[in-house]
Amino acid sequence: MEEASSIATWLSATGPYGFVVILGGALWKINERKDAVLRELFDRVTEMSRAQTEAVCKVEAALVALKEAIKDRRE
Repeated sequence: MEEASSIATWLSATGPYGFVVILGGALWKINERKDAVLRELFDRVTEMSRAQTEAVCKVEAALVALKEAIKDRRE
């Protein structure tokens, strides 16, 4: 309770600028969390893209090898 009264005293002393500072700090924290989540999402998407590209290349190589094997078998 004492903390709330000290905050109220500080807000009354600083006026509307104190309120702006508190809102700015809250928005800063929200943006930091959002940025962290976006960074994690970007990393996961990058890793998934890398794995998918690798898998597509392997399938493509297998299809080319199969095509060559069929061609050699026919000859």
